[in-house]
Amino acid sequence: MTRQTIIYLSMALLSTACRMVAPSPQIQSGVLDLENFPIASGKAMALQGDWKFFPGQFNVPEGATPPTYLPVPALWNQVPLRSGIKDGKGYGTYVLDIRLPKENEIYSVYLPEVRTSFRLTAGNRSLVSGRPGQTKDTTIPSAQGQSFTITAKDHLQIRIEVSNFHHKEGGLPNAPVFGLAESVQNYILAQSTIDLALTGAIFMFGLYHFILFFYRNKQREAFYFGFFCLVFAARIPFVGSKTIYAVFPNIPWELVVYVEYASVFVLGILFLWFVDGLFPRFIDTKLILYFSAYVQFMLVYGLIIKPEVYTQFEVVFQVLGVVYAVFLGIRLYQMMVRGLPDSGIFFLGYVVLFIGFVYDVFLAYSGEGESTLSQIAVFLFFGVQSTIVTLRTARTFHKKVLLKEEFETINEQFILTNRLYAKFIPRDFLTHLGKESIEEVQLGDSSEREMTVMFADIWEYWDIIYSIPLENRMLFTNSYLGRIGPCVRKNNGFIDKYIGSAIMALFDGGIQNSIKAAEDIQWELEKYNERRRTFGYLPLHAGIGIHSGDTMLGILGEEERLESTVISDTVNLSSRIQGLTKKYGARILVSLTSLMLHEDLDTIPYRILDFVRVKGKQETVMIAEVLIPDIDIISNRKIENKERFEAAIFDYERADFISALEGFREVFANNPEDLAAQIYIERCEYYQTAGVGEDWDGVSAWEK
Repeated sequence: MTRQTIIYLSMALLSTACRMVAPSPQIQSGVLDLENFPIASGKAMALQGDWKFFPGQFNVPEGATPPTYLPVPALWNQVPLRSGIKDGKGYGTYVLDIRLPKENEIYSVYLPEVRTSFRLTAGNRSLVSGRPGQTKDTTIPSAQGQSFTITAKDHLQIRIEVSNFHHKEGGLPNAPVFGLAESVQNYILAQSTIDLALTGAIFMFGLYHFILFFYRNKQREAFYFGFFCLVFAARIPFVGSKTIYAVFPNIPWELVVYVEYASVFVLGILFLWFVDGLFPRFIDTKLILYFSAYVQFMLVYGLIIKPEVYTQFEVVFQVLGVVYAVFLGIRLYQMMVRGLPDSGIFFLGYVVLFIGFVYDVFLAYSGEGESTLSQIAVFLFFGVQSTIVTLRTARTFHKKVLLKEEFETINEQFILTNRLYAKFIPRDFLTHLGKESIEEVQLGDSSEREMTVMFADIWEYWDIIYSIPLENRMLFTNSYLGRIGPCVRKNNGFIDKYIGSAIMALFDGGIQNSIKAAEDIQWELEKYNERRRTFGYLPLHAGIGIHSGDTMLGILGEEERLESTVISDTVNLSSRIQGLTKKYGARILVSLTSLMLHEDLDTIPYRILDFVRVKGKQETVMIAEVLIPDIDIISNRKIENKERFEAAIFDYERADFISALEGFREVFANNPEDLAAQIYIERCEYYQTAGVGEDWDGVSAWEK
């Protein structure tokens, strides 16, 4: 069921309720003649007309002559000369004699709210709302309506004792409702049902707009209109038939009056903020803030003082309300003239709302009874607001469709651009810098972290480069590098730089990833060499150096030219270690301190190779050679002679060159391709002849 259908059904219900009570035949001089009236038609009637009135009297004797007649409904303040009650403060008794048909019937009398307490008596039945008294101290105010049934024929006298000392207004603002019991009870039930239905429907309107705001929190108007609906829904039980008493029969009268007055102020300011949300900056925000401050003052003011004080200013509030309504109407009309989106339909809804309430107030003051026109106007206005929301949602959806198409086009370009940039600056590098895309990178961005750095290079690269034509050099280099890159990436690393045939790769997952990547590179190179041999080309040998430590990743350069880089001693030492691979004839060299961090060190064949001091460093570094089983005969023999080689290393460090020389010669005899063993043989023979000093530490200094 659509919102429009709900609105139409609600309007039909309200219209039906309006027809359930009709004015009675004219009451003249406190007498109503219903002897020939078709009272069995089923409609309840409002007892409107001139009632007998006894000011300042309770317990009026039967047949007493009234000093005056007062119109009902009417307030004492509206007819002060006839009521004889000053400023609406006082008490008195209303009397109405009704001539009934001669047949016994069950009748009901229902009296809505009075100002401010009453006792209703008819025949042998009596009931009270609050407690009417002759002084303020003896009066207990209440806004609860009351009803009862009574069996009568021929004649029925209705007495209403009313007292008011707690409100600016006194008297009967609503006409009693009389008729057959079933008709009156149906009327009461219909009024209560309408109040509950309105409360529930408007509450759902508010909840719907809060949900809109939750999903689209930039729509401030949805929040304020949702708040407006909730306040309006909460106000309904406190006005009209006062259904709040059905839930809380002992609710204080002061609270009922406060909610009735305060809610009007709150609704007014919420409506202003709602309009400001729909049409931003069209109403001066300072004016809304001033009015908000005034409303807050009035809310606190109403809590501090009693109703009999602040109700004295009701006329002032009404004048301010009229000024407020006229001002807002003018601004809305100006919006419509300027052609703001949805301003025309909104202005129409506002006019309907304004007319409905003005007409309702007019009926109340003219004594013509209650009207539900204002409630119909509210529902029509809510329908207008729903239409605006629908229109705006449709426009927003259309814009989103266009934006989606545009976004998809831009996103495709963005993805292609990012893919292109990722080939120059690795995605992992951006991640370590805490950046989502290359567009966020700025000069000076940096991140300090512990990483493993790996350098890999071909020993024969320059010899090959100078031996092939110029146009083939780039093809040869890319053919080799194209095999190394995947080995790095599949082991959770990324290549930071290409330096000719050399690469610098970074690993953030521990030394084991870099070791595995180095082994994969060596195996991939072996496959590449098999292919090269089929074409008669020389095989390639790559040396790989690895070291772990603190690094600084960052963006260097200047505003027009940026480059990602890594600056640290870790990078320098890793490069120097790679440079030693060719001298020792080693495929993979790694600093021993880094190798010890391997999680599965027992599964890695390695041998301690040397204590070295590389160029530019005063500290010594113990390096180890990682061996790859079955990659070639030389590596297998190195693994077989590992223990004998390392024993000779420690003899060498203790300057026991005789024992060390014997060990290295044994290793060399078993593996003549072991360059490290050959180097140590030459060193031992030299130091046996030249000798060493007391400061001997066994460290080898490599200047290249």
